Amino acid sequence: MIFNRTELVGEMVRREFRDRHVGQVLGVVWVFGHPLLLMLIYTFLFVYVFPTRYGGGAGAPQDYSVNILAGIVCWLAFQDVLSRSSSTFITHANLVKQIVFPIEVLPIKTALAGAIPYAAGLLFVLASALWRGSLNWMVLTLPLVVFCQIVAMIGLAFLLASVGVFLRDVREFIQVFCTVNLFAQPILFNPYATPPWLQYIFQANPFSYFVWCWQDALFFGSFHHPMAWVVMPLLSGAVLWLGWFAFSKTRRFYGDVL
Repeated sequence: MIFNRTELVGEMVRREFRDRHVGQVLGVVWVFGHPLLLMLIYTFLFVYVFPTRYGGGAGAPQDYSVNILAGIVCWLAFQDVLSRSSSTFITHANLVKQIVFPIEVLPIKTALAGAIPYAAGLLFVLASALWRGSLNWMVLTLPLVVFCQIVAMIGLAFLLASVGVFLRDVREFIQVFCTVNLFAQPILFNPYATPPWLQYIFQANPFSYFVWCWQDALFFGSFHHPMAWVVMPLLSGAVLWLGWFAFSKTRRFYGDVL
């Protein structure tokens, strides 16, 4: 069982952090420094360079930088896992070919190593929300949101790692998808003046439901998107099941392909 492999997963995550930044002057500092730097850049761009405002009616906040940052930190974590997962088994081909090694820990390691660094980004968004006055009791829902996202990330890691063994080009498609998908989610748009046709795109995009829950917890301070709170956990479970199903059905062929 994977629950008996927690020490191995932890060690693999530590090695992932070390190997990513080996030879760099700041080393592991970049693990948390890179997400934090991105948050600072986005804050500067959307608060000072492009200070987009909206009128949401009486009582609506006029500065929605926290709305953007909440969506950004959610998507960047997903993007990290998407970009790395397809090559998980290929990169560790020597381990995959070892019969005794539990290769199911590799996608989990990839997902956790992609999620942990954005804790710094989350703390930055929390501080920004507190500073701008959008933080309230809804912050208590964050553990549920984070848990569901990590479950979905693990499912995606299993799915893409399994597909990547047989379709090496999938990584190129994912890179294009990650670039385009930033604009297909409710992140960089005015939440009170979004065109109807764009709303349809958001609703068809499964990542939007995670973004909406992050924004509800940190910006709106209420269940502003109630359907997202129903879809998000169901979607997380479905993605995990799909990823594990793809992995369990294809794992016996990895040794031959690699």
